[in-house]
Amino acid sequence: MQKWLLMVVVLVLVAATPFAQAENAPDVQPVKSPDGTTLGVLVQCNSCASATGDSKKCRTGVEEGYLDAQPCGKCMITENYGAAFVYPYDLHFIGKLVDAQGQPVKDRFVKVFMANGWNIRSRTGEDGGFRLMLGATAERKSATPLVVNLGTRADSPKENKDYYAMFLLPEGYKACSATDKPRPKERKAKK
Repeated sequence: MQKWLLMVVVLVLVAATPFAQAENAPDVQPVKSPDGTTLGVLVQCNSCASATGDSKKCRTGVEEGYLDAQPCGKCMITENYGAAFVYPYDLHFIGKLVDAQGQPVKDRFVKVFMANGWNIRSRTGEDGGFRLMLGATAERKSATPLVVNLGTRADSPKENKDYYAMFLLPEGYKACSATDKPRPKERKAKK
């Protein structure tokens, strides 16, 4: 009975937490267990090569971009490939995508790349909200999932064509090497 009541309380608190509360969330967000242990980090790359650039013009969620003026993106998967990443909780990542005017971005894919080679994706709803879920990779410490609110993020589907990208990495992840410069996506030749 107590577990059931605890689960109801957690779900009510999660449902009542407004997305705007995590507005302007950092591009590197630790994923922490209830006891404060860091299980991993979720990294979001942006399109600005300069750390001093106009952050309002930087797009986040790019597949290949920058983080603090350093290369960021799929090169992190390469650098950290095979790194042990275990977590004893089901993980639920929630967030919301909006356009430059603050309107919800509907029917947009959100994709998370992981160092172990896995990828997961979800699609935004009418309100721009999304939820990505991962099952525990170690013996579960709780039946209640660990919910990580990623906040509200500005997205530009026009420029970020395929999806909004994020990277789930171990806590001590290796950064991309300095030679891993983001490459523009190749355009397919018209026939």
